[in-house]
Amino acid sequence: MTMQEQIYNWLIEGLRQSPVKFSEVFYYDRRDKQFFSILMTDYFLFDEKGDLAEEAKSVYTADTLKLLLDRVRRINIDNDIVALPRLGDIEENYLQRADSFLNLNAISIDEATIWIVEDPEPIVFKINKI
Repeated sequence: MTMQEQIYNWLIEGLRQSPVKFSEVFYYDRRDKQFFSILMTDYFLFDEKGDLAEEAKSVYTADTLKLLLDRVRRINIDNDIVALPRLGDIEENYLQRADSFLNLNAISIDEATIWIVEDPEPIVFKINKI
């Protein structure tokens, strides 16, 4: 499978995500020319200051954590991070919608890649009673 085919498969998977259930969110980073997704559980890795939470244990490499933190911090403030629309599992021409997303955002799949991270183990953190 070519990188272009992988990107289209990734885009279609992202477009099919439910607009009301957010277990994973799909993005494109113009700066890095890279498609990526963030699991909602990834946010639990960081404390309110944006540092790795003491209670959290992750199998991500240090480089992966650094890039993940950078992207989490940039998502709501950097126009170079573009969220993929969430259409849900409706009867749509997802390939046409993927092409539309690429065209509207001037994304060349010939230059783009997909961020692949190592499979994380479950996140473990301690919760104290109040």
